[in-house]
Amino acid sequence: METQNPTQPRIADYLRPLISRWWLIVVAVVLATAGVYAYYARQPNQYTASTLVYVTDPGDPVTGVQSSPATDRNVADVASLVDSRQNAAAVASEIHYSGTSAQLLGQVSITSRQGEDFIQVTAQDGSPVQAANIANAFAQQFVSSLSDAYKARISAAIQLVKSEIAAAPSGSPGQISRGALLGQLNNLQVALKVPTTVAQQVDRALPPSSASYPKPVRNALFALLISLVAAISLAYALERLDRRLKTPEDLEGSYGTPLLAVIPHSDAPAQLLDASATLGADFREPFRVLQTNIALASVDSPPRTIVISSAMPGEGKSTVVRNLALAICESGRSVAVVDLDLRHPALAKLFAVAPGRGMTDVLRRDVSLADAEMHVGTTLPSVYELVGSEGPAPIAHNGSNGHGPRVPESAHMTLLLGGARPANPPAVLASDRLVEVLEELRAAHDVVLIDSAPVLAVSDTVPLLRYADATVIVGRLGVTTRDTARRLREFLARVPDLNWLGVVANDLPRADSDTYGYGYYGVEETSRRGRRRDRETAELVTPAG
Repeated sequence: METQNPTQPRIADYLRPLISRWWLIVVAVVLATAGVYAYYARQPNQYTASTLVYVTDPGDPVTGVQSSPATDRNVADVASLVDSRQNAAAVASEIHYSGTSAQLLGQVSITSRQGEDFIQVTAQDGSPVQAANIANAFAQQFVSSLSDAYKARISAAIQLVKSEIAAAPSGSPGQISRGALLGQLNNLQVALKVPTTVAQQVDRALPPSSASYPKPVRNALFALLISLVAAISLAYALERLDRRLKTPEDLEGSYGTPLLAVIPHSDAPAQLLDASATLGADFREPFRVLQTNIALASVDSPPRTIVISSAMPGEGKSTVVRNLALAICESGRSVAVVDLDLRHPALAKLFAVAPGRGMTDVLRRDVSLADAEMHVGTTLPSVYELVGSEGPAPIAHNGSNGHGPRVPESAHMTLLLGGARPANPPAVLASDRLVEVLEELRAAHDVVLIDSAPVLAVSDTVPLLRYADATVIVGRLGVTTRDTARRLREFLARVPDLNWLGVVANDLPRADSDTYGYGYYGVEETSRRGRRRDRETAELVTPAG
C-alpha cells in the first residue's frame, strides 16, 4: 500500500516550533520590550561631561635630570590619585556640592588612555552644567595637587641640602663640597619660585546638549533582540520536550504501521445538507484515499468488517467512521455503521438522528435487528448517478429518520446505534449473540464499520479486534503522544490474529495540506468552492468521538 509520505525535511518542519508557539514569542518580545522601555523612560535624565589632563614629569628637583617618558602604568597610577576622598572633599567644597564625598566620587570616572600621557575625567549629574563643573573642578584639583606635590618635593630637597651644608667639615677639605651644595641650594630655591608645569588641563568640559542616560529606545531595541532570541530558543526547547506527534510521519513512525490517510483540519467535520449526511468539501478526497487504501490492503479478499478505534478519547475516531461510511457509500457499496462505543456513543449526534433503540436492545431480543436499523439518507451521488446508470431499484426508507433522498439498494447506508447503556459493556461485546448480529449485518452489506471504544481507555474493544477482518487506528496530530503510541503498539502486539491495517493521521493543519496532495488536480480549489457552498447551505453538527 503506497501512501503519500514525504521523507525529506521541509522548511515547514523547521518552522513548526515557531508557528505553533508564535503567541509565546510575541508575548515574550512585547512584554520585554515594553517593560524595558517603560522602566528606562521613567528614570531621571543624567548628563555626562568629560575633560582631559595632560601629565608630564619635570625631572628630579635636585639634579634637574629629565626622566624618561611616562609609561601607561605610571599614568594609571597618577590617575588613581585623582580618584581619592581628599580630592573629592576639596572639589565638593569648591562647587558647593550638597552630598557627601563618597557620593561625589560615585559620579566621577577617572581613566588613563593607553599609549598616551592623558587622563580623562568624566562626571555625571542630573544637571548638564553641574556635570561640566564637577569634571572641570576635579581636573583643576588634580593639576593643583600635582603642582603642590612637586613643590613639596623641592622644599624637602632644600631642607636636605641645608642639613648637608651644616654638616660639611670646616676648612679647605669641606670647601669644595660646601660650594657644590650651595649651588644646588641656589638652583632649588630658583625652582621653587619659578612655576613648573607638572599637569595641564587641555580640554575643558562643556555642558552637554543631550542626556547620556537613560536611552529608552536603544535599550528597548536591545531588549527586543535579546527577548526574540530567548523566545525562539525557548520555543525550540519546548518542541524537543513536547511528546505530542505533530506530523503524519511522526504518527506513522511511532505506531510502526503504514499511514493509510491524512485527514485535514475542518471547521465542519460532520455536515448536513438538506437534513441528510454529506461529506464536506475538505473531506471528500482524503476519505476516498482512505477507503481505497483499505480496499487495497488485500486485493484478493478486501476486509469487510472493520473496527475503527483510537488509543485515547478525543482523537476523532467517530468522525472518521461517519465520513468513511459516506465515502464507501459514494463508491457504490452498501455499508453498515455500528456504534459499539457503548460508554460514550457519538454516531447519533454525528448523523443528526435521535438516540433510540440499538445493539443492546437487539441483544436482549427486545426488538429485531430490522426494527433497530436506521437507513441513513445522504446527499452524495452514487457511482450509478455519476456514470448515468439507473442502477438497481431503490429501497424504501425505514427507521427513525427515513427522510432524505432515495439511494440505490446496493449503495445504501445502515446505521445501528448502541442502544441502552449496559452495566457491563465488556461482557456484552464479548457475547456470542453480538457475533451473530454482526454476521447478519455482514451478510446484508458489503462493508461493516464498527466504532469502538478507545483501546487504552477501557477493555471493551479487545473482543471486537479479534472478530473483525481489519483494524484501523485514528491518531490526532497535536494530541496523540509518543508514549500513547508506544503503549498502544505494545498492547496490540499481544492481541492474537490481529490484522492492523494502519493508522489515520487526523486533523492535519491546513497550512500543510498541499504537502500531502490535496492541492493536486485542483482538489484544493474544489474544496474552497465546496466550503463556500457548505457555509451557505449546510447545518453544522458539533463533532464528537
